[in-house]
Amino acid sequence: MASINDLDFKQHRRGGSVIVTGTGATTGDFYGVQCVTACTFTTFTMANSTGTFTGIAYPQGTIIYGDITALTASADNIYIAFKK
Repeated sequence: MASINDLDFKQHRRGGSVIVTGTGATTGDFYGVQCVTACTFTTFTMANSTGTFTGIAYPQGTIIYGDITALTASADNIYIAFKK
């Protein structure tokens, strides 16, 4: 489990981010994703995780942390993927 200091560093680091609108596939090395609008992901690949992250209607403002490598959302969804 990450410490509070690790999470704070990740939130303020300079790895950059990618803002995505619609159904375009996003790949890379990300530590988190924030839903700007309500989002339903059709692809959500996260290492060292169990369960299904796709098909869930995440409310606007939701932040999901993890070792994320691939994302695709439904039409009209906007999210920000934070680079490692």
